[in-house]
Amino acid sequence: MAQPPKKKQSASSPPHKKTRRTSKPAEPPEQKLGDTPVAPWEMPTPEEKQQAKPVRKALQEAVRNVDSPEKADEVIDKIESATAGETAGDVEKQQAKDAGTAQAARKIERAAKTAPRSQKPERVLEETARALASPNTRQREAVSEAAQEVLNPEQQGTPPTVANPRQREFLRQAVLKRLKPLDAVDADLFLKVNHLPHTRLLNMLFYALTMAYKGGAAWYITMILAGLRKPHSAVPLLREAAIPMAISSSLVEFPIKNYFKRRRPFITIIQAIVIGKKPGNYSFPSGHSAAAFAGAWLLNRKYPRWSPLTYTAAGLVAFSRIYLGDHYPADVASGSALGILFAMTFSWLFRRRARKQRLPEYQRR
Repeated sequence: MAQPPKKKQSASSPPHKKTRRTSKPAEPPEQKLGDTPVAPWEMPTPEEKQQAKPVRKALQEAVRNVDSPEKADEVIDKIESATAGETAGDVEKQQAKDAGTAQAARKIERAAKTAPRSQKPERVLEETARALASPNTRQREAVSEAAQEVLNPEQQGTPPTVANPRQREFLRQAVLKRLKPLDAVDADLFLKVNHLPHTRLLNMLFYALTMAYKGGAAWYITMILAGLRKPHSAVPLLREAAIPMAISSSLVEFPIKNYFKRRRPFITIIQAIVIGKKPGNYSFPSGHSAAAFAGAWLLNRKYPRWSPLTYTAAGLVAFSRIYLGDHYPADVASGSALGILFAMTFSWLFRRRARKQRLPEYQRR
């Protein structure tokens, strides 16, 4: 049979090419209630959340085995002995950066399957704690959400729906019993604040606040804007506010914190709700609170009309440190007090020096 003549292609029309279908770029995962407010590219995908399911099962089984206060005491003793002296930063250095969610979940699942029944709770909880200190953000968030559903259902902003509330209470009381009396009161108050309902809006609000005021960043921006608006005030602001605040927050953040070496709540108290990245340094005093209140006091000296706004912002930053699970109330109170005290001291020293320099030579002595 004769083939039909091929249709001639007009000179004006370009030759036909097979077009490849371009796949649409994947949209960032949707943030849901209970998710921690991390950047979109750091949020775990639905697949990674699915990979973390064995973590929920292993933790539920482990917590179920804590069937008495005596067993809870034994579990906490073994966890404390295994992690003695470690900070979150120490544990993070031991983790592989390229480890994925599936790999972390398999380690936790293996601990649940291979450990003798009497050792299962501490082995699973310890392995979970190590996965939560991973430098791989997406893995850490996926495991964290799975762990929070079992250990901290309050983070979902609804009444607890996960089983084993008595067992979780046994663990909490076992931790509190090991603390000194004042530390126990501090930890109990921490848990009351930290276990308030954690809605997505509140998570985002307090996380944004704590990031904006890290190291007093928001106060420095405020001072720069004030200096640009009134250039003649820029040098006094630098001398009497910016430099004293930098010194105050640095003193709290480094020598004082490293002297006391208090461990973070999420290391000592396994039921702490943690929103966002866990700090790798020590807990007492709070550097965020010191910078927030030092900045508020210093700006109030220059702009008294701003005091309601500045002190409200500082108070919310300090509260956010407990809400986010990073500090005990005593850390926040001491950091706030030291921030104001250091700000007063260094502001006075710099003003005194400036006045002395303005005096004639014969009066400076």
